[in-house]
This record gives sequence, structure tokens and C-alpha cells, in this order.
Amino acid sequence: METVTRPRSIGSALDPIALSLLVASLAVSVSLAVVGAPAVDPRWVPGMVVLTLAAAAWRVWLMVRPPDVGLRRVGFWPALLAGCLLVLMSPVYGLYAFLGYLEAPLVSRGRQRSAAMVVTAAACAYAQIGGSRSPLWSWPVYALFLAVNIGVALLIMLIERQRERTMLDLERVVAELRDSEERNARLQDQLLAQARDAGVEEERARLSREIHDTVAQSLVGIITQLEAASDIAARDHTARLQRAGATARDALGEARRAVRALASPRLDEDALPAAIARLVRQVAEASRIDAQFTLDGEPAPTPYDSELLRICQEALANVVRHAAAQRVMVTLGYSADEARLDVRDDGRGFDPAVVGTGHGLPGIRQRLTNIGGTLEIETTEGGGCTLSAAVPR
Repeated sequence: METVTRPRSIGSALDPIALSLLVASLAVSVSLAVVGAPAVDPRWVPGMVVLTLAAAAWRVWLMVRPPDVGLRRVGFWPALLAGCLLVLMSPVYGLYAFLGYLEAPLVSRGRQRSAAMVVTAAACAYAQIGGSRSPLWSWPVYALFLAVNIGVALLIMLIERQRERTMLDLERVVAELRDSEERNARLQDQLLAQARDAGVEEERARLSREIHDTVAQSLVGIITQLEAASDIAARDHTARLQRAGATARDALGEARRAVRALASPRLDEDALPAAIARLVRQVAEASRIDAQFTLDGEPAPTPYDSELLRICQEALANVVRHAAAQRVMVTLGYSADEARLDVRDDGRGFDPAVVGTGHGLPGIRQRLTNIGGTLEIETTEGGGCTLSAAVPR
């Protein structure tokens, strides 16, 4: 894969170096020709000056115009051949010719790159000997220097190819990372959608439990009052109906509160012990059950008072509907790390392994699970039932 940013940045960085080497090489070569050094033939000085100025003008042109990879590729071979001619005129230009090793991988590929590296190696070997006017000059010596430079060229090409493979790997990794980010974004959207759906289902279940534990239980109390009213003397009808009306008003309050954040209206008026005591009195008045309430410990509000009240309401409703109990004892106890509600009755009990599909005990258990509480049930058929619910303080 070929990119344009790499030739632009690295090639442009080499231009000032090449320009400096051209100027320095020309100054040294002219000085050697003036003093009569054998490395430079004075007859080549005019051509050397013209060719150096042309090469320098090319470098300046590349520096002042916007980066253009195509233009750099077109001018690479003329600039390389000009460098070789300058080396033939003066071996001092060998440092300038060495830049061919660095530029060839940037602007050429395949066979063109290999050819450019071989030409650069030939020019550098010639300059390193000191040219054909040097005492070291001979074809075997030149062949030796050429072999060394070709080895350098091969090493540079291997390094460049490895770098290109590394760049390709990095580009592939970046593409994979982008693809992974897109997949993760899609997955996150799916998870959010699933979480929203799960939240909706959980809220529906919570609403169902709240309605069951408030309106439904109050309606049970109303029915109990009305049934009792039908079995007693007319003079007691009024009291029973008044209690049924009060229970109905509580049910209306519960229904309205369920729509507004599902909190208990009793806790708006009373602390938890008072609310439970009131609930126990209502059960005693509405049924033939001897319902008693006991407070154990120093009461203090907890974040889960409304949950305990709902649990007490559900437990007492179960006693009234199913237990056939004569007596029920409700105890609210406080310790250093928890608040505990115990509801004990002397009814028929049940098999704890067989629980109905309604919202009663499963609803209580779910409430406590949601807030980190615990539920214990001790019961046997015919031996009554004890329900213990504990919540953290």
C-alpha cells in the first residue's frame, strides 16, 4: 500500500540537506581544483558549476512549492543521474550521492527502486575510492567497494520493506480497531435497548406487586367488613360499614399514591411503628382475629420503611384470607444493623415447598431481594406460620 504522506514528509526533509551538500561539495571541489589537487580536473569545473546550480535549483523548487509526490518522482531520476555526473567530475560529491539510498525507497518501487539503489551504490563506491585519478583506483578495488555498497543498499531495502510491512500491519490493525469500535458501538446500543426493555418489564412487575399489596389488600379488607356486616345484628351494621368506608378511602389513597411514585400514604402521616400498629388495629377490627403489635428496641427510620409496611400488609392479608387463625402477633424489632418484622399466627400453616403463583410470598421475597433484605418462613401444616423479614439499616 502506498501513501502520500510519507514521501511528502521525509522527502521534503531531505531537500535542505541535499542543498547544503551541493553547496559544500561545490566549494570544496572548486578549492581543490584551484590548488591543483589530482582528485578534481580543472577542465570539469565550469560544467560542475552549471550542473550543481541546476541540481540546487531543483531542490529549491521542491522546497518552495507545495509538496507534490508526482513531481518528485518525475524529477528523481534526472536528479540521481546529475549526482552521478557530479561524482565523476569530483568524488567530493559522494556525500550528496549517498542521499540516493534514502530517496530511492520513497519515490520508486520494485525494479525501479532496485536499479536506483545499484546506481547509487556505483556512484558512492567511485567517490569512496577517490575517483579514477586516485592512486587507489583499479577495477578490482572498485569492484570490492561496489560490493560493499550493494550490501548496504540491500540492507537498506530490507529495512525499508520491513518498515512497509510494519506500516501495512499497523494500518490493518487500525482498520480492525475501527471495525471493533463500530461493532462495540452497535453492541452497546443493543445492550442499552435490552436494558431498557428489561427495565420496563421490571417496572411492570413492580407496579403489579404494588397494586397487589395496596389496592388489592384494601379491597380484601372491605370485603371482609361487608361479609361480617351481613352476619351480625343490624345495630352493628353501621360500625362495620364505617370501617369498610374507611378502608375504601385508604384504598383510594393507596391507588393515587401508586400513581405518584408508589409510596405508602400511611408513612406520609406516621412513622413505621405507628403505621404498622394502625394496620394491626384495622385487621383486628375488620376480622375476628386477635391481632397484637409489639415494638422491640429503639425505633429509627430506615430507607426501607415503606417496604416493611408493604410486607406487613401482605402478610396480614394472607393470615386473614388463608390461615384461619385465631391470633396473630406482629413484632417490629430494631438492632444495630437491621430492622426485623415478625408476623406469627396460630393458623393452619402450609407446606413452604408449595407456593402459589400469585404475588403474595413471591412478591415479598422479590421486594427483599431488591433491597438486600432476607426472608425466613417457619411453618408446618396445622402448626401456624412465622414470617420474618429483615432489612439493613
